[in-house]
Amino acid sequence: MLEQDAMLIRRPLLTGHQHIDGLWFSSDRLDLHERAGLILEYWQPGACAYRFADGDVLQFARPESVLCETLVGWPLVRQGRGLSSALLDPQELRALPAADLWLVRGSQVQALQLRDAQLLAPGQWLDISACTLLDTFDCHAPVLEPVPPLRVTDVREILGGALGPVSPEREGVMQALIERQRHAPKSPPAKATAAGNGEWDSREPASFPALKLGATLALVTAVLWMANQGQHAPLTPMPTLSSDQVFAVVGVTLVGGLFLTGFLWGLNRALRRGRAPGAGTPAAPVAPGIAARSEPRRHKPAAWRRWLTRLTLHSRLSTLYGKRQAAYVRRMLEMFEDGNFEEALRHAIPLNGEQSGDEQSFGTPQRRQDLALDRQNGASRSMFFEEGMTEHLRQVYRQSYERLDRAGRIEEAVFILAELLKERQQALDYLEKHARYQQAADLALAWDMPPGVIVRLLCLAENWQRALLVARRDDAFGDAVLMLQAKSPETADRLRLEWAEALIAKGLWLQAVDVIWSLPAERPRAAQWLLNAEAAGGRLAIGALVKRAILLPDTLEAYGEWVEDVRDDPARGSERAALAEALLEHKAQSSALAWLAGATVHAILADQFSGHGRLNFNQLQALVKMSRDKLLQADLPGQALKRPAVVSLDRVGSTLEWSAPAAGNRPILDAVPLHDERYLLGLGEAGALVVDAQGKTLFHFAVPAQQIVIGHSRQVALALTRRDRLWRISKLDLVSRTATDLGVLALDVFAKVFDGTAWTVGRDRELRVVDVDRGFETLWHVGDLTARVHALETDQHNEYLWLLEMGGILALWHYRLPERRLISRDPGIDVIEADFGLPSATGQAAQYLIKYDSEGPPVLVLKQGGARKGYRLPGNLREEEWDQTVWPFLFEDWLLIRYGVEEEATRWHFIHRASDRLCVSLHWPQAQVQARRLGTDWLLFDDQGRLSHINLDHASQHNLTLH
Repeated sequence: MLEQDAMLIRRPLLTGHQHIDGLWFSSDRLDLHERAGLILEYWQPGACAYRFADGDVLQFARPESVLCETLVGWPLVRQGRGLSSALLDPQELRALPAADLWLVRGSQVQALQLRDAQLLAPGQWLDISACTLLDTFDCHAPVLEPVPPLRVTDVREILGGALGPVSPEREGVMQALIERQRHAPKSPPAKATAAGNGEWDSREPASFPALKLGATLALVTAVLWMANQGQHAPLTPMPTLSSDQVFAVVGVTLVGGLFLTGFLWGLNRALRRGRAPGAGTPAAPVAPGIAARSEPRRHKPAAWRRWLTRLTLHSRLSTLYGKRQAAYVRRMLEMFEDGNFEEALRHAIPLNGEQSGDEQSFGTPQRRQDLALDRQNGASRSMFFEEGMTEHLRQVYRQSYERLDRAGRIEEAVFILAELLKERQQALDYLEKHARYQQAADLALAWDMPPGVIVRLLCLAENWQRALLVARRDDAFGDAVLMLQAKSPETADRLRLEWAEALIAKGLWLQAVDVIWSLPAERPRAAQWLLNAEAAGGRLAIGALVKRAILLPDTLEAYGEWVEDVRDDPARGSERAALAEALLEHKAQSSALAWLAGATVHAILADQFSGHGRLNFNQLQALVKMSRDKLLQADLPGQALKRPAVVSLDRVGSTLEWSAPAAGNRPILDAVPLHDERYLLGLGEAGALVVDAQGKTLFHFAVPAQQIVIGHSRQVALALTRRDRLWRISKLDLVSRTATDLGVLALDVFAKVFDGTAWTVGRDRELRVVDVDRGFETLWHVGDLTARVHALETDQHNEYLWLLEMGGILALWHYRLPERRLISRDPGIDVIEADFGLPSATGQAAQYLIKYDSEGPPVLVLKQGGARKGYRLPGNLREEEWDQTVWPFLFEDWLLIRYGVEEEATRWHFIHRASDRLCVSLHWPQAQVQARRLGTDWLLFDDQGRLSHINLDHASQHNLTLH
């Protein structure tokens, strides 16, 4: 630094409007924090800042026009190659020493060199942890459609060409039908009628049973008339009827038959009009794929067929068709005895096995055109043989199977097992014995065998793509691995690796470690998964520590300090309770857990004595025994320690009056509770946050999140943001704290929970279950529903689908998970004639209306299942918006009613449905409030940063404010 004492500067100050190139902030007037704030205030892109002992200088990238008297710092202008705090004439400038900065103080000039200063980085002074940096989304990217499932092989192709191919004419007809269906308008298709080929078939015909009844009655009448004319010998003597009597009987029967036929025909049309593709079994996908799980049900014969069967069994008609059927059976048996299996199998009568019914077949079977295997499980009809005939047929079929097997005619032998004897599992075992794994797998898929069997056969056939599709759809990894382990250990190990990866994708880290630990080469990978789980904190970290004690006891020494902290810190009682529960889950490994139990059992007992424990006496005894502390076992009291009483919300003595938390400054668009008193919050374009019980941010996901779909493990989630009719979807891993962009989908409805892999979505008239980890590959599909999908409610065991049909009818379909079987179809309610339709998660349709009383508060009347109940709504309900401000949320056990009161506020009533008691009245100072339930946890939140967590088990409320 140089000082020039003898020079006099004529204009030492800059005044008025000037174009300046920098600012000087003196340390004599401003402290360090003030100077830093001013540098940030005046900063511009491309600027530079330097720190000297006497102050800081900010050098602009381009001049700025300012009024010098309004500046806190000294304005600087460029003079030659440097900056000066005064305007210098050429003579003054030549007299100054060379420098980068000249500061004029009266008669003195201070010359400074930038090389002597410290270069500042103001960007590092900013705390941007609470800000969201979103990657720009490529709007030109194509919209992802759910990938259609894999094609199912036609059963006629499964056993190869030995059984005869489908005729070209029929193939042409099928292609024409497919093209016609593809170009047809989207409307509920009529049920297809069965082909009238007259072949032997155990499937239930689908066309006009009423007309068939009429035809059958006419046939019965004609045969009875012929029988009475003596054309057929009776089994038992019957009185002879006169001609007039015969014609009278015929006339009465025909008239009655025609009348009954017309009645049943009209009834049949009415029933078929309401029939849906997914009513019994989910409809076939638009694109051929893995068949949906069939609907297991007992097929009850129609009443008219049972009546007709009883009628013919006790009449001469049974002799007529009995003789024709007996002749057919004799010819068939002769073919088997002669070894003419080519024709015998085409005439053979299948035994009904487990699917036998009591419907009589009145016709005579006809020859099969090919030996296609029957995939259907419809109602079957059978011949009524004499005693012992069924067993004789079974022996003939079994002997024929053995002869064909010895002759190496595998396809025909399989046909006997699968189609005639109905021994489908034996048929699969037979194909596997001959290493025909792909044929066996295709048949197992077509027959809807247990998922583990299907996956095992697909793995043996090296068809891994389809094997993984079925395994992920039905969660069949475990069964398939057990089936493969003995005979195909290498295949089982490969499937085990896929299983572990699938568990990781679901957020089940500890289960994945268990699955992969039996593979020595993969143990380093499992150890890394344990480290990831430990880094996540909370009960997952504690579970990982217990798992480490079992699998890697030699590494526990490094965790001694952490265990001591958990033991000695009074504020970590919840972690000690979680540790005790984790230890008790592995009582079989007590020897490996002895050190960990011994190090913490005293602190756990202290928590129990102080009234904060959650263990019963038997659990305490097991924990002390696990610690192997003999003295502690002797000192343990002989009776259970008193535990604090836990009162659930439905058992509170009086109505609890609660209020909302204070307002914050960050809007909450969606929220879900996590483990360990944490919450995942969707903030829209600002991303997603995980916060603790005090609202402190633990970590942040830089992806837009308007809606959150939480996994069952609560360790993975989906973040969704609406883009017109499209939804941008990202997957959040709460353990590794990473977000993966999955793309965009066009959706109308979607499930708010999923298992971590399979996610249910709906669009227009179709419902899909997609695999979020495999490009939204379709795992299950129902297409051409009777109406548009209106709403979807899902939990771990049930899925309720609401359809808004024509005319305003709201229908409810109930599926049972994980098999995804259709349990029921409720025609629902008329939302046009009703006051309000209420799609609820109860599995039942409901309606509600509001009754107004001039002398008292309005009453909400709930109508469900023929019952009506009323609930009063006190608190100055806003009259001008009654219909818009009252909204109930209906569940199986609870009814929530939200309604608007004075000054744009709302009130929430929590009503226990079994007792009809008002348990909580919650006041919220805002009208726009959202509610979400997950198990026994309720979250209420709004766009002003308020969040209230209500737990049903503990009758507790926890409020937090997001800033």
